[in-house]
Amino acid sequence: MAAPRILAVGVAVAAVAAGGLVRWLTLSAHEPAPLDGPEALVQMARASREDDPAAQARLAQAWMREAHRTGEARYVERARLAARRALLADPEQVDALKVELLVLHQGHQFQALRDAALELTRQYPHDAFFQGLLGDAWLELGSYDEAAAAYTRMMDLKPSHATYTRVGYLRLMEGDVEGAISVLKLAASSADAMDDDMVARALCELGDAFLAQGSPDIAFDYFSVALSRRPGLDRAHVGRGHVLRARGDDAAAAEEFRAAVAARPLAGYHALLAETLEAQGLAAQAQAEYTRALESAAREDAREQARLLLDLGRDAPRAERLAREEHERRQDVFTQGILAQALLAVGKLNEARVMARNATRLGTRSTRLDYVAGLVDAASGDVPAARRHLTAALQGIPRLPPRQARHARDVLGSLDPKPHTSERLR
Repeated sequence: MAAPRILAVGVAVAAVAAGGLVRWLTLSAHEPAPLDGPEALVQMARASREDDPAAQARLAQAWMREAHRTGEARYVERARLAARRALLADPEQVDALKVELLVLHQGHQFQALRDAALELTRQYPHDAFFQGLLGDAWLELGSYDEAAAAYTRMMDLKPSHATYTRVGYLRLMEGDVEGAISVLKLAASSADAMDDDMVARALCELGDAFLAQGSPDIAFDYFSVALSRRPGLDRAHVGRGHVLRARGDDAAAAEEFRAAVAARPLAGYHALLAETLEAQGLAAQAQAEYTRALESAAREDAREQARLLLDLGRDAPRAERLAREEHERRQDVFTQGILAQALLAVGKLNEARVMARNATRLGTRSTRLDYVAGLVDAASGDVPAARRHLTAALQGIPRLPPRQARHARDVLGSLDPKPHTSERLR
C-alpha cells in the first residue's frame, strides 16, 4: 500500500501560532514523554540512527511538541526533517506521516492538508488522528459541515480529550456556547490527570468558553487553576489578562500579558500588551510593543499582520493584499472578518458586505467579528444591524483595542437616532 506523497509538497513552515487550532495538535498515542527542552532533544537526535524510521518518527514527534510549547518555527522544521528521514526509510511509517500532516497545518497549507488527510483516512480508516486532522483542514477552509462530519467519525473511533476539544471549539464557532461548555467539560475530565500541561490547557479551553458566555469571573477561576497546574502557561495568562481588562484593571492585565510574552513572544501577545499599555496612556511603551508585534507578525501570520496594520491605521492596501493572500489559504470566519475590514478600509464596500456576511454566518461570538460587521452595516446604511453589532462588540470579551473601541462608540453615536420601522415593531 503506497503512502501519499506528502514529501513532495513544498511547505512554508510558519511559527506555531497561539490559540486557535494549534491547541488541538495532539500527537499519536505512541508519543514519547515530554522532554526538558531543546538540549534533551539535541541529545536524542544524536542518539537516533538516521536509517531507523521508528527512532526518527519519535524524534519528529518530540520536536513538534517542543515547537508547540515554545512557538519556535525552527523546531517545526527539525520535526519535518526527522519525519522525512523516517519516511525515506519507511514510506508507511504512520507516526511520521502524522507529523507531516501537522507540519502542513502549521504552514497554513490547508488544501494540501485536506488532500493528504483524505487519502490517509482511506488508507487508515480506523485511525482517529487522521479524521481529526481532516476535520481541522475542513474547518480552516470554511467547510464546517464537512468538519463536523469528520469530528463525528473521530468521536465514533476514539472519544478522547482531543476529540472533545475539537467538537467543543466547533460549537463555539457556531455560537452554541452552552453546548461547547458541556463538551469541553468532557474534554477536561478525560485529560490525563497526571499530565499537568494537558489538564491546564483543557481548563483554558473552558475558560475561553466562559468568556464567550459572558461569565468572566468563572473564566478567571479556570485560568487561575490552570496556572496552578502549569505555572507560566501563556494561554492562562492571556485569559486572566482579558478578564482583568474587562474589570477595568489595565495595570494588572498588562502584567498578565507581559507574562504571556515572556513565555512565548508571539505577535498577538505583544499586541495585547500594547493595547493595554495604550489604555493606560503609556504611549511610548505601547508603540514599542506594537512595533514588536508587527515584526513578529511579518514572520508568523499574514492574517495577524493585516489585522495589526488595520488596527493601527497603516497601509490599508497592503493589509488588503495580505488578507486576500491568507484568504486563498483559509476561508474560516476569522480570516473573512479581517478581509472584510480590509476591503472596507480601501473603499470596496460591496465586497466588504459579502465578506462580512460570510464571516458572521455561523453566529460566532466574537468582538472582532461584531466590530467589523457593525462598521460594514453602518457604511451600508443598515442602522439597526450596525447598532446591534457595535453594541455587542463593545460589551463582549476580549475587549476591543482602545482605538477600535473609540471608533465603535463614535460610529454608534453618529447613527440615525430614529429607530428603523422594523426595529420599532419588535
